[in-house]
Amino acid sequence: MAEGAESVEALAVTAVSALDRAVSKGVLHPNNAARRKARLAKRLQAVEQAPAPAPAPAPKGSPAKAAAAKTTRPKAASKR
Repeated sequence: MAEGAESVEALAVTAVSALDRAVSKGVLHPNNAARRKARLAKRLQAVEQAPAPAPAPAPKGSPAKAAAAKTTRPKAASKR
């Protein structure tokens, strides 16, 4: 696991606990809390499986060439 993963998992446990408390007090519907917990678990799993981000490649050429390459087409006249 990466650095700080333990703190992320601890925050997730705290979030799930808070959702469960909200359900028990009637603030949230049980299905709403279940959906939120499932989404949280899905994001945690994606973070655990994601490889380390690669550094962004350096842009090729000069910025002026990149700006010149972006051309826009003129808008067609509307038929009314």
